[in-house]
Amino acid sequence: MLVRAVRCGWATISWPGLPTAACLHDRWIVLSPSRVRRPHHKCRSVSQLSSKNDASTGHAASPNLNNICTNHTRTLALLRKTIDFLPRASPVIANQGQLNSFAFWCELLESTSAELSSGQTSASPKARINVCGIGESSGAKEMVTALLDDPFSDPVYSDILRNRWESRPNVIMVEHGPSPTFENHSEVGKLNSPSTWLLQYPYDIQLFELPTFDSMSEGNIKAMKLLWNSDILILVCDPLLVPIVALAARTRRLLNRPNTILAFTSSTPSEYRRSQVTKELSDLGCEPGRILFLDPMQALRATTSLQTDSNFSLAVERYQNASLSSHISSLGVAIGELLGERESTDASSSSLRTQTALTQIQSALDDSGEGVACAAERVSQVFAGLAKLRSQIEGVRDRVEKEVLGGPNDVESALAQGANRMKAMLGSLSFWNIVWMVDEIEAMVSAAVRLEWCKELEDELILQTGRLSCAQDHLWRSTSDLLSTLAPPSPYSSLHSPLLHNQLQQVASAPSYALTSAILTVPVHDRRAQLTKYSTSRLHQEAQKAVVGAFVGFLGGAGVSWWLAIGSHILSFGPGAEIASAVGVGAIIAVSSLRWAVGKWERAKRRWMQDLERVSDGTKRDLKTSLHRTIDQNVVIVAETACKRLEELAVKGQEEIGAVDAELQALRLELSSCTISSSRKRLR
Repeated sequence: MLVRAVRCGWATISWPGLPTAACLHDRWIVLSPSRVRRPHHKCRSVSQLSSKNDASTGHAASPNLNNICTNHTRTLALLRKTIDFLPRASPVIANQGQLNSFAFWCELLESTSAELSSGQTSASPKARINVCGIGESSGAKEMVTALLDDPFSDPVYSDILRNRWESRPNVIMVEHGPSPTFENHSEVGKLNSPSTWLLQYPYDIQLFELPTFDSMSEGNIKAMKLLWNSDILILVCDPLLVPIVALAARTRRLLNRPNTILAFTSSTPSEYRRSQVTKELSDLGCEPGRILFLDPMQALRATTSLQTDSNFSLAVERYQNASLSSHISSLGVAIGELLGERESTDASSSSLRTQTALTQIQSALDDSGEGVACAAERVSQVFAGLAKLRSQIEGVRDRVEKEVLGGPNDVESALAQGANRMKAMLGSLSFWNIVWMVDEIEAMVSAAVRLEWCKELEDELILQTGRLSCAQDHLWRSTSDLLSTLAPPSPYSSLHSPLLHNQLQQVASAPSYALTSAILTVPVHDRRAQLTKYSTSRLHQEAQKAVVGAFVGFLGGAGVSWWLAIGSHILSFGPGAEIASAVGVGAIIAVSSLRWAVGKWERAKRRWMQDLERVSDGTKRDLKTSLHRTIDQNVVIVAETACKRLEELAVKGQEEIGAVDAELQALRLELSSCTISSSRKRLR
């Protein structure tokens, strides 16, 4: 008949005719029948029992308990500060996914704070060990089966254990119980297991089997809370199916917790490969509490083989070899190291929950720190986008000014050509030519001004207006693209402003926003009108005066000659010379009047050209002013308005991020102090 006894990690096997074998973790030792140990109802270490006695007698426990109470109180205070901090940080830091939800962290920390505040730790709570697989084929289910099953388990229990997932519960909770039962209530399966593996630690164990990590990421809130509320978390991963880079990207926060055990379900690698894996994880920013390599399938096959093989001596040997090579027992050793020494019940329970609370605070603050860094990076990217948009605006300003005012058909050359044409036109209008068309001078000069002066410049300005329209559309699209990156559900939505969007739409829909073909040529038209209304009109009057003066002088000279020749007066000359002298005097008067008229016309033309020069100078100034006004009020107004408003929002967001980061750093400093205090207490 088979006899089995287990006590404190020792498993002893006896069989009639075979020596007794005992297993402690990875070592099998052959014992004599006299050393077979009897099973105890529950495994507790001598140190734990002595701690209880010390606590009951009051020996040497008081200082340690005082330290525990102090750290417990500080942890509660830090929990409350963190819970108050998260809602203030939430509007500043954009959330991404369930793990980054501040509501999730607040709810989790609230439950932890309530648990610590209610004094539940004094009731010797159970240690929560959670197992989560990375993918369906990670081997997490097989690992739990290998831990809780053994060759001498009751067949009914083995069947319940191996088929526990048949009813598809959401989560399975395993606790120690004398009789194996499985119940599935509200998607949570509860398994009572008689396995002595649950009795080897200083706490009662609650082992939770969680769904795969990928399914929890889709919104399984209950399992997510269990995941982050674990005293010890075991992440199970098959390195052949999930590369280390992908593993780190998906579970980086969990892998940075000191109570996380990362178990790779693969054959035991060499020491070099172990160090490489550890280094690769460290380079990716992941430092779990323990990294193990074990083969649960091999351990499970070994258990099944010993249960079914008829050749027991050979089966025992195979079981020993398979158990050793699977390294399944290294998981129990790692859990024991993380749970610490077997202290008194009150001290250890308080320490366990306090340490878990500190780990949760660390995870929440790390998550907030990543959110702060991400928010700061997003603000920096918005500033970079604004700088890019501003560079486009300045590029439009410089390019348009050079093309319009300093291109191949620049204003200077166009005005010079127009002045030369007008000078040639006026040069063709001699006094003798205008005598017969003096009433048409204004119309002729006005037509010449309209058709000849700055006609090429006007055409060039119309062409440049089309280019300005293209630049306006380009800046509008660039502004719209920048604003679209801020619209919800974008991660930049904290800088989204519906008021700004409304304002820009109103500006763009205003009639004055559109670029007409005459928007740049208005100064030319105005100066033409000025030249026609004043200078050309005065030129016309001067021409009329010159012609009239010439005719008056001519007629006056004739009249004077007649008067001198025929009239009887004191100036009359002698009979022989009187007529010749009179004609000479009249001719002198007529020639003088003609000379005066010609000079007057030439002076009028010179004054008109001087007016044209002044008008040309004014046209250059007006064109430059008009171009700048058009650029500011039409081309870049949307982009400029968006840049100004977004810069205000970004600066405000930067200030808010700085305030949140300062508060976060203060909480981290306090957390570091509590963690150091807790570590010193654990060392004692």
